[in-house]
Amino acid sequence: MSDYRFKVNLSGMIEILSDHLYSSPDVYIRELLQNAVDAVVARKKNSSAAELQGYEGSIDVYLEDNTLRFIDNGIGLTDEEIHKFLSIIGESSKKQLNEAALRSDYIGKFGIGLLSCFMVSNEIVVKTRSIRSEDAFIWIGKPDGTYTLDKYGEPHDPGTEIILTPKEDCLPYFEPDRVRELLLHYGQILPYPINLHAEGESDRINFQVLPWEKENVDKSELLEYGYDMFRTKFFDAVILKSESGDATGVAFILPYQVHSSAKQKHLVYLKNMLVTEKGDEILPDWAFFTRCIINSQNLRPTASREGFYNDEVLEKTRIELGRCITDHLVQMARDNHQLFESFMRIHELAIRSIACANDEMFDTFIDELYFHTTKGYLTGRELRTTNEDLVYADISEFKHLSQIFMAQNKLLIDAGYVYTIELLDKLSVKYDLAITRVSVDIIDDMLVDISPRDAETCVDFLTIAEESLKGYKVNVDIKKFVPSDMAAFYYIDDDVMLYQQVQNALNQSEDVFSGMLAEFASAVEEAYPTVFFNFNNPVIRNLINCKDRKLISDIVTVQYIQTLLIGDFPLRNNELGTLNFKLLDLFDRCI
Repeated sequence: MSDYRFKVNLSGMIEILSDHLYSSPDVYIRELLQNAVDAVVARKKNSSAAELQGYEGSIDVYLEDNTLRFIDNGIGLTDEEIHKFLSIIGESSKKQLNEAALRSDYIGKFGIGLLSCFMVSNEIVVKTRSIRSEDAFIWIGKPDGTYTLDKYGEPHDPGTEIILTPKEDCLPYFEPDRVRELLLHYGQILPYPINLHAEGESDRINFQVLPWEKENVDKSELLEYGYDMFRTKFFDAVILKSESGDATGVAFILPYQVHSSAKQKHLVYLKNMLVTEKGDEILPDWAFFTRCIINSQNLRPTASREGFYNDEVLEKTRIELGRCITDHLVQMARDNHQLFESFMRIHELAIRSIACANDEMFDTFIDELYFHTTKGYLTGRELRTTNEDLVYADISEFKHLSQIFMAQNKLLIDAGYVYTIELLDKLSVKYDLAITRVSVDIIDDMLVDISPRDAETCVDFLTIAEESLKGYKVNVDIKKFVPSDMAAFYYIDDDVMLYQQVQNALNQSEDVFSGMLAEFASAVEEAYPTVFFNFNNPVIRNLINCKDRKLISDIVTVQYIQTLLIGDFPLRNNELGTLNFKLLDLFDRCI
């Protein structure tokens, strides 16, 4: 048996990086910054105190004649290290380090970052001198997998210089303004100075001190920093800290309401290097009302360094950062209730979301949250202390039931608002309350049977009503209820809802599922909505005594369609056209 080695198609590897791993050629600046920072860190860790006397890590970027020179004064490479780390795909100088040391000290570890430069240049030139050697070397790599390595005769301080000349279609990535923008984007909070030398001028890019890491944090300075970073005047700022992810930062509370599904722009750094502008993975789902700047020292980056592994450390970090936000809101509610009320007016949806997800936050805020009911907006405190039955309905039910509940001075809670049902469930458990969904039994208690004598007078009316509404697949009945000016009431119970859902699914199903659904539908009992006419209503009373069958039929049909419109029920059988036709017919009668 013979042993063979894999061969790497470098041009194919570069295509994979550009098409699948990296989101944009922009990242070549990030990878160069990462390598430079790691080189500075390595020099500090591998030098004695005497050798580091007067040493400060730095990164200098030169742009001259469309050529980019990227220079660091880090540890540098020997010729052996050049062969090993620049010429073997996936080999990294950090491979020998354990995971703890890697997380705490270095940004990169995969040994593929330098390849990103082939996305913008057909040649990578590396001039380097190690702190362990007096010799400097020049390495020139090509995308076809070939490279040269020679001694570099000119004097060279310890460190590494990378020289790139742009591909013809990549010139925009080498323009001074674009390079400045990318250096600022990826490296603005790096702890080492980044200097850009271009167009005859030299500027330090990352001059900013992180305001949340100062000994005495000033809220106004935080908000000013938030405006500089996001161009938004935020409502408030929350200091973030996580021991698990060794992360610090600030969460800025938005000054306007946002939907819970909104995706906010965040700035998430690893060891001061920007990793992602999406904070979904590092923040709790309910933190959608914030924009955050977070710098972690201990999270594990993916190979593209555009996200993090969803491991135990990330999970703990997410919980700890969420706790910072909730603790801040609790303190705000306790110490500055006026500010908290302003926050609630803007972000009540967020508070409802947090209260659903967090028992402690539920206990803190439930009494402050409002619920829409037939008796106005009531707080959680008012609901849990009332002596009335607590009944809720979804948004469609609430709309057509509220008139009856209000007329009878009964409480009905509108559960159509986001998180309302979840909050009511938690309220029920926390305070041992009976909170129930509206049911046919509750409705039956509100609809009073008419007397046998009155029922005799209604026989002809109900017969005509049934014939008139036969095509709409509804049941017809007559009851007494208030308000008396409500001529009819349309009700769908749970059995009807299930039957309608099954029929709709059957009608819309494809052939592969139709047989299975038909079998399920056969087991569901046929059920239809009921239209209750109001014996107390003057119009209905007159129709009961009316002898004109055509008039009764027209008005019954009009009243039925009106109940659908009032209750916001869907119109499926050209009811609107029928309504117009019947009204015109009635007008003709009057004329």
